[in-house]
Amino acid sequence: MAVYTDLHKEQLIKLLKLYDIGNLISYEGITEGIENSNFFVKTTRGKFILTIFENRVNKNELPFFLEIMTHLSKKKFLCPYPIVDLKNDYIHELSGKPSIIVNFLEGKSKINIRKKDCYKVGSYMGYMHKQSYDFPFERKNSLSIDGWKELIHKCSESIPKSLLTDLGTNLIEDLQKTLYFCEKNWPFHLPKGFIHADMFPDNVFFLNDKISGVIDFYFSCSDILTYDLAIAVNAWCFNEHNVFDSQKYDSLLEGYNSQRKLNQDEILYLPLLSQAASMRFLLTRLYDWVNTPEDADVIPKDPKEYIIKLKHFTNIVEKIEYN
Repeated sequence: MAVYTDLHKEQLIKLLKLYDIGNLISYEGITEGIENSNFFVKTTRGKFILTIFENRVNKNELPFFLEIMTHLSKKKFLCPYPIVDLKNDYIHELSGKPSIIVNFLEGKSKINIRKKDCYKVGSYMGYMHKQSYDFPFERKNSLSIDGWKELIHKCSESIPKSLLTDLGTNLIEDLQKTLYFCEKNWPFHLPKGFIHADMFPDNVFFLNDKISGVIDFYFSCSDILTYDLAIAVNAWCFNEHNVFDSQKYDSLLEGYNSQRKLNQDEILYLPLLSQAASMRFLLTRLYDWVNTPEDADVIPKDPKEYIIKLKHFTNIVEKIEYN
């Protein structure tokens, strides 16, 4: 979550008149995250989140995100559900950009992550994959192989060479090597379906030590199920010094297997998919580190974390025979 677009009180009051969710009491921007502009809204009828979608989100793809949140909510999976207005519409425009309102989920993100937290996240992801097996819509993953090619090109063109040198002498070359390795060995045959694609700690809420909700479905898409797990490995299985924690890893997989059993090929390719996930988040962080507007109320995330993680998984996959 973040704030790129300013929201004026008069705009919000006018918007709320289109809904049956009460009158405005207060609102404030939410600066965590990096993608869209988000606001906590309190009305006489409850608490809500207003999201204004920024440039990286294609307006034509919004129905996919709204449908999956609605689908999962109906199956008792804890996530935001979109609020319809008095005309049964979900999407409105604010400052020329599409926006939606969803319900507010109680709970907080974990800061100090423990093994048992990883088990719960793995279990909840496996449950999500099971509950979405019959979801009828598809969305191509725009941040898969073709997207990585484009981002590597954009990073090499837009990032000053001095900054790239500070991050690593051969960083762009290393990314190109990783991309080539992924292209050569990509496991197209693995089971596919709906994936969240961004289940980081700041997108998972806990209340009374139980998961109370998963938020931010705006990277969700149709892709290899184990790639979702690989993203979670990157997000949950390293300590504060970016050192891999094998106990957290084992706990995450144990939790996932409690809901959906991984097959042998999925286990074999998990390191490669984890390497790919490291590259994906390194690339977007690297690009945003330089290209985020200065007036945006958002804190760009440091890409160095994912340079370390990419090296970790590269060292592993180099020892695996995939052919």
